[in-house]
Amino acid sequence: MELKNLETNTSTKNMSDNLSVKEKFFSKISHDLRGSFTSILGFSDILNDPNEELTRTEISDFVTRIGKQSQDSFELLVNFINWLKLENFNSGLTKEKLELLDLIYSIQNLNLKKINEKNISIEYEIPESDYFIMDYEIAHSIFNNIFVFLTKSCSKNSNILFKSVQPSNNSTVIEIIANCSGNEESFYQNIDVRDLNNDLSFPIIFAIKFAELSGGKFKFSVDKTNTMIIELELPKELKF
Repeated sequence: MELKNLETNTSTKNMSDNLSVKEKFFSKISHDLRGSFTSILGFSDILNDPNEELTRTEISDFVTRIGKQSQDSFELLVNFINWLKLENFNSGLTKEKLELLDLIYSIQNLNLKKINEKNISIEYEIPESDYFIMDYEIAHSIFNNIFVFLTKSCSKNSNILFKSVQPSNNSTVIEIIANCSGNEESFYQNIDVRDLNNDLSFPIIFAIKFAELSGGKFKFSVDKTNTMIIELELPKELKF
C-alpha cells in the first residue's frame, strides 16, 4: 500500500510539474505574441501618420522591422497551433511517407539567408532511401525549429553535420552534430530546455514536443568540446 501511494504521489507530482512547465511556456508564448503584434501596430501607425516626415531610409527600416516581427509572430503562432493539434487531434492528422533528405533540403532553403549570413557549412550523410511517417506540417515544424535554433546559436563559420545512424525497421534515426566555433562555455550553459531561461530554448522545446507527440524521440546534449548533438528518432510506421 505504501509503495502504491508513493507511485501515485510521484505520478501526481510529475503531472503537476508538466502542467506547470506547459502553463509557463504558453504564458511566455502569449506574452511574446502580444509584444510582437504591439510592435507591428506601432510601426504601422508611424508609417501611416501624415505628420511624420520620414526619410526613405527610415521608411525602409520600419518596413524591415515589420517584416521581421510578422515572420517571428507567424512562426510562433504556427508552432502554438501545431502543439494544440498534436495534443488534441493527433489521431486525425494526415500521416504520410516523407523522404527525409528532401524535407531537410527544403527547410535548409527556407533558412538559406541566415545560413549564408553566418557562412555556416552544412554536410549530409543521409541515404536518399531514408524516410519516416508523420504529418507533413508537424515534420516541417520539427526541422524548421532545429534550423532556427542552429542558425541562432551557431557563430560564423560553424560546421553542421546531418548523418543517419542506427538503421531500424521501426524508425529512422539521425544525428545532428553542430560544431559551433567561437561560442563560450557560458553560452551553452544558458541554453536550458527545462527552465525557459533563454529564448534560444524556444525552438528546441517545440522540436522536442512535436517529435515526442508524433511517436518519435529527441535528445539534445552538449559534449566537453562544446559541440551540440541532437539525436532525432522518427517513426517509420503508423502508430495508433
